[in-house]
Amino acid sequence: MDITAITIGSRGDVQPFLALGQALRRRGHRLRIAAFPRFQADVEKRGFSFSTIHGDEDRMMKLLIGEGVSGKAYIDGLTTLLNQNKRKILGDVCGACKGADLILYTFLGSLAYHAAESLKIPCMRVNFWPADRTGSNPMPGMPALPLGGWYNRLTYDLSGIGFSIFTNQELNGWRAELGLPKWAGSSYRTLFGRPVETLYAYSEALAPKPKEWGAHLHLTGFWSLEERAAAPMGKGLLRFLESGDSPVYIGFGSMVGGSFSELQDIVLESLKKTGQRAILSSGWRKFDTARFPPNVYGVDTVPHGWLFPRVKAVVHHGGAGTTAAGLRAGKPTLVVYFGGDQRFWGNRVYRAGAGPRPIARKGLTVKRLTRSLELLEDTRLQQNAAQIARRISQENGCENACDIMEAYMGYL
Repeated sequence: MDITAITIGSRGDVQPFLALGQALRRRGHRLRIAAFPRFQADVEKRGFSFSTIHGDEDRMMKLLIGEGVSGKAYIDGLTTLLNQNKRKILGDVCGACKGADLILYTFLGSLAYHAAESLKIPCMRVNFWPADRTGSNPMPGMPALPLGGWYNRLTYDLSGIGFSIFTNQELNGWRAELGLPKWAGSSYRTLFGRPVETLYAYSEALAPKPKEWGAHLHLTGFWSLEERAAAPMGKGLLRFLESGDSPVYIGFGSMVGGSFSELQDIVLESLKKTGQRAILSSGWRKFDTARFPPNVYGVDTVPHGWLFPRVKAVVHHGGAGTTAAGLRAGKPTLVVYFGGDQRFWGNRVYRAGAGPRPIARKGLTVKRLTRSLELLEDTRLQQNAAQIARRISQENGCENACDIMEAYMGYL
């Protein structure tokens, strides 16, 4: 089976498909990943086909996952990003989908829905956070108000209306070129007269399946990349890890919004107050390692699967993949969220008793971070994180996803 995955976003949106691809390959299937150009080398290094989707990923993160991005600002940001290079992006998506037996697409890769409809190719959504209507929690990225189930369900309805308006305004011309009727208030949740099968690539250990969800919505477990056990870094990191107490990992991945100079100042001053050792990881934005004291070691990209078992706790932005990696290693977790689904995951960690209450980046202070870093030492958090790790270790998200895809396509 030839499968194309359309995934638009950061490394956290691409890496799960590398994990899924490993499982698919063992079953004799072929995966093509369509993503931003910066991920081409990593995808091809692992033996998968790659298709480019042109776009400005740094600007995308600022517009869509920036501090305090509202629902309307999110749709406006999508419009701005698409219109930067609309014809090219639409052509990239269509081109990557041609010849596939099955199309997978993420939330921001939903352009593939229209390509699948035109090419008459089966498709499945892939989500890393709850994107279907439920009273259990509001749509991630929408205001979290204490108004109960009716409000939570309303946020999903409003999100659907926003995307329908976006489609009417921005994509009906393209749909006409593809030989499709006008959108006219249709839903991305149905296609070819039936609900779109959806793979939720996260664990019920953190976010159980809502009772009102149908059988076409599948919680598979996290899709975890098999990483080599050998040390990926030079001797400096190894010496730091061996030279004292286990450090805390602190990193914010692909986040590019706000002042990182201010963020670094808050982090370093907090660590000075707690006396903890830390590994501070630069992502898409770089920290000034020249200012790091002896108790802080700076790294660029280090595989979480290798590093997290070697630290005592993790502090990060709350992406689904990083959250999964920290808890899979059994580490207490603090989320400093910038936007998108990050607050949702921070709250799930907190409610599971595996970390302190999450902190909004715009509300981060030395006092708040210092207190949360101290809480990460609590043995109760450590025990709860270890219990979640045991549950996650019993899941096999990639194999579960493969089973579902094969059943859907008639392989079983």
